[in-house]
Amino acid sequence: MKLLQRTIVVSFCGLACAAVCPAGESAGVPLVDAVEIDDLKNTWRHLSNESVMFPMDMSQMTVKIGPERQLFLDNYLIASAQGVTRQVRPPERYAGNPVLAPPLAEMNHVIAQHVLQFETSPRFRMWYWSYDDWQTLPDRQRIRFATSYATSEDGKSWTLPRLDLYQVDGLADSTNVVLPYGLMQGLFHDTTEADPEKRFKALVCVERKNPVVREGYYLHTSPDGIHWKGDLSRPVIPSLTGGYGIPQNGIGDTTRFWWDPIRRKYIGDVKFVIDPGKKRCRGVMESDDLLHWTRPVPTLYARADDAQIYGHRGFTYQGMYIGMRWIFLPEYSGRHSSHVELDCSRDGRIWTRVGSGQPFMGYNPRHDTWDATIMRPVSMLEVGDELWIYYFAAPSELETMNPNYPKSAPREWSVGLATLSRDRFVSIDAGTGRGALTTRPLHFSGSRLHINAEIEEGGEISVAVLDHDGSPVDGFDHGDCRPLGGDSIDFPVEWKNGSDLAAGASAGLRFRFQLHRARLYSFRVGP
Repeated sequence: MKLLQRTIVVSFCGLACAAVCPAGESAGVPLVDAVEIDDLKNTWRHLSNESVMFPMDMSQMTVKIGPERQLFLDNYLIASAQGVTRQVRPPERYAGNPVLAPPLAEMNHVIAQHVLQFETSPRFRMWYWSYDDWQTLPDRQRIRFATSYATSEDGKSWTLPRLDLYQVDGLADSTNVVLPYGLMQGLFHDTTEADPEKRFKALVCVERKNPVVREGYYLHTSPDGIHWKGDLSRPVIPSLTGGYGIPQNGIGDTTRFWWDPIRRKYIGDVKFVIDPGKKRCRGVMESDDLLHWTRPVPTLYARADDAQIYGHRGFTYQGMYIGMRWIFLPEYSGRHSSHVELDCSRDGRIWTRVGSGQPFMGYNPRHDTWDATIMRPVSMLEVGDELWIYYFAAPSELETMNPNYPKSAPREWSVGLATLSRDRFVSIDAGTGRGALTTRPLHFSGSRLHINAEIEEGGEISVAVLDHDGSPVDGFDHGDCRPLGGDSIDFPVEWKNGSDLAAGASAGLRFRFQLHRARLYSFRVGP
């Protein structure tokens, strides 16, 4: 018998796929499901809602914690709470800001890309975007941008070393240029690299013209962060060009790359753009070697229709991940105005909003400072008992046209510093009434409880130790606890029976914090 056949043609990303099916059998289905943009936006919007992404009640399930300080940015450790709220705590801007501004009137901006901290001199090193116009390289390529280098011993007073590696036409002072093209959207100091010539690595965003070569992100290496080599023949990852359909043909220009020391992966914090409306949002991709990457998946989309996520940067901190996202409000003041909100993750893949709608670095409604309406954090360093957050910012027309805007303040992009006491991103607050927060059952190896808290005069915090079922452990109830008062990043907690928790740690103990006119930031169980 002759087998009858028919051919089915399926369109997939511009390619035609042919399938041969015997007569009478199913013709199969397309290789790609249809995408409804409105449905896509609604789905992505809820990806950063903790209640949507984690619908199961985990209050009776034991969680293992390490010696790291445990923060309350999300509800991961919380079994129940009464009479308390969560409050985002903004960092304090350094009084000497900006720490680095355009040194010459002809230079139009200083945009920090990365600030790294070292044990050897210079202790702080900054790579920044110093030029954004087009130039012609010796091979007649038309190429855009330039990256320069600055150093500091204290992180506040910066100098521009005279390197004299490149001359960039149009840049008034190019003596400290380390890359005469491109933006270092990812920079890594790899002390484990066997080749000393590749101890520094960077993914450089390059835009090119004449001849047409695909714009994208190119891998570069350096022995010292100053002298760089890179192959510009083919990008590791292409840039997003043309329209903004799904799937997209590359990643956007505010993509950031960082190293995750917890999972030992390179992370690409990816910019997506969705039409109609050119809605900017974020995704994440991973790599073991900066050359081979997983498919990016969406992570963050704006919770309001009149806002966009212009950029995002994740940081590892105390065994978890803290993110700072740039919220772009197109109608606010022009020039891509953006304030900053917090998000967090426990696995580096699912990111949820923190204190939804509360700004971490907010607008200045007086419009009399250089960073009143545009602020974008790029680096977070632990310096002693503080967190130092470097950000770049610029005034909008609302500032420069304001008669109260200081004449000495910068008119263009500059770099600022904001500081925060350790762990104090978010507080659990109780006012004049008494509040309480109870953790899930915890397994830990330490024996003594310490908390980071701020307690008003007349207020207090006490802690009870509970067993897995929520009953107080004998001698460790609230009435047995020595009440805490004052302000400390490391209060030791003591009870009538002492402070040793080691005997019950393996059984899974809970902590119940009672607060009165107090703010609780974190706790840890240590030796």
